[in-house]
Amino acid sequence: MPKIYLEKNVLDATFERLEFIFDNFDNIYFSVSGGKDSSVMVQLANMVAKKKNKKFDVLYIDFEAQYKLTIEHIYELKKLSRC
Repeated sequence: MPKIYLEKNVLDATFERLEFIFDNFDNIYFSVSGGKDSSVMVQLANMVAKKKNKKFDVLYIDFEAQYKLTIEHIYELKKLSRC
């Protein structure tokens, strides 16, 4: 199947999808690993949630083999979800 290129960039497409999510669902959860991709996702979701006066939650499962700084970072992301 060939790729279909759209006339929008990744950031605009992300905001469009997040706005759809916050407009159409009551309970929103993001599963995060603490890595850069999920951290950016939570920060972008926070921007949209604030704009729409909505809340979301963050799911993180600790398998007891995580770095201390990763755990601390998860708590910082969790604080964003309560804005």
